[in-house]
Amino acid sequence: MVRQLLANTTWFDLPLIAMAIFIAFFLAVLVRTSQRSRAPEYRRMASLPLQDDAQGSNQS
Repeated sequence: MVRQLLANTTWFDLPLIAMAIFIAFFLAVLVRTSQRSRAPEYRRMASLPLQDDAQGSNQS
């Protein structure tokens, strides 16, 4: 199936397909990171590098 798809496309189509995949992935990541419901999780993760090792190991 992939072989048939590549045989029927021109060299101009492949970068467009790659760009479409990149944009779709970028938008998916952007939507996931901008959700308000995930804000507490991101705040907790943002403070992890600032915690001591003893404190960080007690939290799950």
